[in-house]
Amino acid sequence: MKEKTLLKIALITSLVGLVVIYIISGNIVIEEKTLEKITLDNKDEFVKVRGIVSRVTDLEKVTIMEITQPAEITIILFKNGNESTIFTEGNEVEIIGKIDEYEGEMEIIAERARVVR
Repeated sequence: MKEKTLLKIALITSLVGLVVIYIISGNIVIEEKTLEKITLDNKDEFVKVRGIVSRVTDLEKVTIMEITQPAEITIILFKNGNESTIFTEGNEVEIIGKIDEYEGEMEIIAERARVVR
């Protein structure tokens, strides 16, 4: 085959792939769960949870929060150097992150966290 033909095939294939990825990404929905439904079986799943901040520990590179729904779970939020959101006790927050286990306790490693009110 000629180089021009291979180049055209590669370009068309990559454009079709990008369109497919764009369509798929619009259909991805992260399920919101209550803390009572999170178990060890859900480890490594992404979830969305809402709750009230009951404790905040703000360290240099990480923020550790406890949120309550009535159940309680620990949220680990790593800072990227551009974190401007300050979490305080009593805030209602929405967390999207991955469920993990640390020393036998369930926790969520937050990908995204925001104050709802």
